[in-house]
Amino acid sequence: MGWEMEVILGGLGFAFFLLLWGILPHRIHQARRSSGNESIPSLQWVEALPVGAEGVKAEANRVVRVPSVRSLAGLSADGRIFHLRPLSHSSRNGGPWGVLEGQIGGWEFRVPVFCEQVRINGMLRERYRARIWGCPCEGATIPDFREQAEDIFRALEYAGRLPLYAFERSGPYEPALVPIYPWGEGWRVHEPDGPILEAMDLGTLRQRVADAHGLPVEAVQVRVLSEELAWVPPAAVFRPAVGWGPWMPVAWCRASWRLQLVDAPLSAPGDGTGIGSLWEVVAARGLEHGWLRVPEDLALEVWSAAAWEALASALPEAIAGLRFHASGPRFRAVLLPVYRYEDRWMAVYPEEDRRTIFMGCDPVDLRRRVGEALHAAGCLADPQALHLEMKRMEKSSQAARAFLDPRR
Repeated sequence: MGWEMEVILGGLGFAFFLLLWGILPHRIHQARRSSGNESIPSLQWVEALPVGAEGVKAEANRVVRVPSVRSLAGLSADGRIFHLRPLSHSSRNGGPWGVLEGQIGGWEFRVPVFCEQVRINGMLRERYRARIWGCPCEGATIPDFREQAEDIFRALEYAGRLPLYAFERSGPYEPALVPIYPWGEGWRVHEPDGPILEAMDLGTLRQRVADAHGLPVEAVQVRVLSEELAWVPPAAVFRPAVGWGPWMPVAWCRASWRLQLVDAPLSAPGDGTGIGSLWEVVAARGLEHGWLRVPEDLALEVWSAAAWEALASALPEAIAGLRFHASGPRFRAVLLPVYRYEDRWMAVYPEEDRRTIFMGCDPVDLRRRVGEALHAAGCLADPQALHLEMKRMEKSSQAARAFLDPRR
């Protein structure tokens, strides 16, 4: 029986090693997948894209608070809100491998997708990566990358809508980007562990977010969504020339100006003529809703130097000036250029980080409006102490140097 027992034991041993051969690779594959998934950030707390724009220093390691995962709205025919399109030979020259493209709320977006070679366990493998809504998106394969991108879209959806604006909140605690969603006839912010706040316009909502967190309003800055689904400072803001009212941030690229109303997107060519047509639409809306009495009550703050250059290219030569002496510790003369733009008169008040454009139906009306606005802002002690000089001004750097900053 000794040799028979050896045969039986040998058969059992062979069966045991055969079983290990079938199980171990599967367990190792599962372990690798589990360890790989641990590196994917939770969509409840995701790293934000550094805020970057002209004149604004990029800030890394931000945190975005986003709502819980919901079903994705606005899906395309193939079940996705976007399409992944490869670009021919672009990555060979250091450019993106492809683009994610689609539409959100009537706006088209194009997110560059990069492909790079990475070494994993001593082996070179491809990795596809992009930044979407400020969130890092990576995948070792195209299907994995698509799934990650869809998860980010789902995580950011709230009540069937995706955000086109956000608040960048700073202060004594960890900074955060808070998405802003259309809600009824206004806007809403929803933080999972924080307040749910609503307002009819973004200016009022900004103040309420600051109050809820015990911050000055300057610590809450609005961000607009770029065509690459990145959060960037607005290029300009529409607001009433005097007093409190709706505050409408405008995004800009060289192709277009973009403004998102609650019920519809607005766009215009990215030059001076385009912003003029957008100004007309916003003014008409202000008249309709009662926060403007006449179209000239609307003012435009231009924050981006590049956007101002595009706007200024459509302006004629300044033909007059508004001169006053600024309030403050130093007695200084300030000169504002005045332009005749179509059937209106326009004055530009330059500050250190922005230019504010005021409108008037004639020179006298413009003088009165600018005087009231500067007096309300604390820049002018007497709103009547603003002198209109009807003379042709030099279109040169000398005139530019005369437009002093009254806050200095």
